[in-house]
Amino acid sequence: MSAFARRTPRLVAVALVVLAIAACGPDKQAKPPERIVSVTTAKVEKKDLVVTESAVGMETALGMALDYDPTRTRRGTFYVRLPFPDHVAQRLRPGQTVTLSDFAQPGQTVRGEIREIRPALSATTLSRDVIVAVANDNWRPTGSIRGEVTVGVKHDALVVPEIAVVLRAKGSVVYAINGEQAKERPVDTGIVRDGMIEVKKGLQADEAIVVDGAALLSDGAKIKVREP
Repeated sequence: MSAFARRTPRLVAVALVVLAIAACGPDKQAKPPERIVSVTTAKVEKKDLVVTESAVGMETALGMALDYDPTRTRRGTFYVRLPFPDHVAQRLRPGQTVTLSDFAQPGQTVRGEIREIRPALSATTLSRDVIVAVANDNWRPTGSIRGEVTVGVKHDALVVPEIAVVLRAKGSVVYAINGEQAKERPVDTGIVRDGMIEVKKGLQADEAIVVDGAALLSDGAKIKVREP
C-alpha cells in the first residue's frame, strides 16, 4: 500500500472535524455598524428675490471709432450696446440703471443708465439693442460686456442654501429632516441669489433640511445633526 493511501483516512477525518467545528459556529456573519452621516441643517425661508435679466454686448462702434482720434480724451461718457430679447426689452425704460461688468476684469462692476431702446431690425429679429450710457473715468471695457438690469421683485419666495440642493439622475433633490433620517424630496428650482436658491415646488416654509453633507445622503439615510 502506498504512503498516500495510508494517509487518506487521516485526511478525511481531519476534514470532517473542520466541517463539524464550522457547523457549530454562528449562522450569520456579524453586520458592519450602520453608517451615520454628520450634517448641518437650516430651515426653508421666505424671502423677497430681485428678478433680473442680463445680456452680453460690447461698446458701440461709434465709441470704438472715436478712440482712434488722438485729440479725444478717454475721460467722459461712452456707450454700450446690449441685445436683449424683445420680450425683455419691452419691460425696460430709458433711465433704468444697468450693472455692467467686463469679462476681462472679473469682480469689477460699474453702473450705467439706459439711454435708448431701439426697435427690432426686422420681423424675424428676436432681440432689440438697448444703448446704455456709462459715465466713469476709471473703467473702460476691453471686450465683451455683461449687463444686468432689475425687472421686478418676487415676494415671499421659498429659498434654501444653494449647497442644500443636490443633482441626482432623476433631477434636483433636497433632504428634509425626519427624526434621525433624511427624507429625499424632489424639487423645482428657480432664481439664484447670494448663495440662496429659490424652491418653486417640493418644500414648505420652516421645514428643516440638510445643508452640509447633503451630497453624501440617500433617501432614508441615518443622520446626526451637528452644530453649524
